Amino acid sequence: MSLQINNLSKSFSVRTLFSGVTFSVNPGECVALVGNNGSGKSTMMRIILGEEQSDTGSVTYPKESKIGYLPQEIFLSDNGNWETERETLTLWELATQAFDKLKVIKERIESIEAEMSEGNLDEKIHDEYEKLIADYEKAGGYSWQAKTIRLLKGFGFQEERFHEPLKNFSGGWQMRAYFARLLLREPDYLLLDEPTNYLDIASISFLEDYLSNYAGGILVVSHDRYFLDELATSVVAIMPEGSRNFKGNYSNFLEAREEWATEAAAAQERQDKERKRIERFVERFRYKATKASQVQSRVKMLAKMTEIAQIRSTPKLSFRFPECEPSGEVVLRGEHITKSFGNHQVLKDVSFVINRGDRVAIIGENGAGKTTLVRILVGEDNLWGGHLETGYRTHLGYFAQDEEISFEGEETVEDRMLREAPFDAVPEVRNILGAFLFSGDNVKKMVRVLSGGEKSRLGLARMMLRPCNLLVLDEPTNHLDISSREALLNALDDFPGTVIIVSHDRFFLDSLATRILSLENGKSILYDGNYSQFMWAKERRLADEQELKESDIIDNQKVSDSKQQARENAKYQKQLSNKLQKLKKEIETKENEIAQLESDISEIEGQLATPPEGWSAMKIAEIAQQHSTLNAKLDEAMQAWENLNAENQQTSDELKEIRGGN
Repeated sequence: MSLQINNLSKSFSVRTLFSGVTFSVNPGECVALVGNNGSGKSTMMRIILGEEQSDTGSVTYPKESKIGYLPQEIFLSDNGNWETERETLTLWELATQAFDKLKVIKERIESIEAEMSEGNLDEKIHDEYEKLIADYEKAGGYSWQAKTIRLLKGFGFQEERFHEPLKNFSGGWQMRAYFARLLLREPDYLLLDEPTNYLDIASISFLEDYLSNYAGGILVVSHDRYFLDELATSVVAIMPEGSRNFKGNYSNFLEAREEWATEAAAAQERQDKERKRIERFVERFRYKATKASQVQSRVKMLAKMTEIAQIRSTPKLSFRFPECEPSGEVVLRGEHITKSFGNHQVLKDVSFVINRGDRVAIIGENGAGKTTLVRILVGEDNLWGGHLETGYRTHLGYFAQDEEISFEGEETVEDRMLREAPFDAVPEVRNILGAFLFSGDNVKKMVRVLSGGEKSRLGLARMMLRPCNLLVLDEPTNHLDISSREALLNALDDFPGTVIIVSHDRFFLDSLATRILSLENGKSILYDGNYSQFMWAKERRLADEQELKESDIIDNQKVSDSKQQARENAKYQKQLSNKLQKLKKEIETKENEIAQLESDISEIEGQLATPPEGWSAMKIAEIAQQHSTLNAKLDEAMQAWENLNAENQQTSDELKEIRGGN
């Protein structure tokens, strides 16, 4: 049986959060609950848990079923045991509380074994013993330790720290420990509210794999598009015009939402035309006795017409970073940067050159030193080794990972902005706040009561006060909903300066980054491309290294020089063959790209030859510029295609020569 949500409605005072929401969560399915911040997603989860009452509707599920809940912030949730747990337990003790029932069975088994060793061979004892052994095995009694180790490692915990006190870990790592215990309990239904907030990219990937094979049902709220696309089998959307259910992942839902909006607008247009037609008939024949019955019939038709619900948009962020004079060509140059905390060396040898216009994503596992490096770059940490040179006319803007910590005082939103605003920016403070959805009474809210999303928006608003040409952003998307993330992405895409960003949002990194600065074992690798391209190159490099390693093992076992030479040739032939296969795929991809560009150019040339009616001179000039840009891209693609073919021919000739020599 499913977790059934039937006709749920919830209002606060005069504001309705949602109404008439109905959906189900089946075993083995993942339902994404989506909607803008403040639409009531977390409230709905608390209603499902029984922690809050709905105005209408019901929640039903099998009595024997267990529901597990991960709130956005466990330290603020109603959990009376948490303070005691994190002060008294180790990481391992907390995680393995999931198996308390198993431990009880194990203790009873050991107790019976002790009795039997002392000569108690009673038949009832023996029967109980056999049943307990069967129950213990069925409940995972021989695999719980392996499960715990796998999950803790997957969440990034180092095995040597498994038995450390929980209080030794930061709040984010404590959140992971709590999450691990929840997953190890394997509830029938998981309610996850922003589960990726405290995870790095590697841990998110592990969680995706783990949940993709989860036997129970999952209801998840997340602002991570990649995460939702990987896991969601259906979407429940809380929208201003009401809730909608959709089968598919989040990207599929967005496409469908556009179609709904188009269809609703078209239906409304048709209805408006029909209404006007009927109204003209009524007006024309209102006073003709021979048409009285027809007029009356059409009046009734007008009365029965109901407005067609439209897909309404909600207020969204829309902003641009203030203009600033351009920096020099080289913005930052780092050479052999090192940083230690006591005996622990976080950064060993980090070097890089960042140029004007680069969009650099700093990536690495938690603890790799991403935030440490950022703090060095912005001058908040001066105790490090190496050399860092800031380029000519570089003006820095910084968003810290713990930005919300600065919003804990007794100030209002407006006061917080005014305190930092330069004199010439004071008149613009209200406009800036409005662009970040702070208007009316909201500007008088105390900063300490703001939600996580509101604090992130206020942190971004502060960056509008001073023009800069280098933005350093450490986890700016935390707590932002998907539409706000897209607004930030659009603003950064239009930003003419340089961006350095740390984020675990893979969609964000793929859409923005042009270079990747990867921190591995305290050292850095600078790669040209976005995150997905970097990961593909990394996997290929690791595969090549593994192939070479395997080949080296074979080489070490070679007995004679002749056999060794033959194997070397075979190995080299294989490498050349693999290279030819890769080149063939790259040539095919490039040919498809060229064909598409030529098609686009041909289409534009047709438009320029015979401009559509109504096109202005400005529109024609814009299309002409697109034509020029596409031709430049075509030239680049053709050159790349020629280079690939030349390399392909050279490799093919070399392979033929080697085979001929054999």
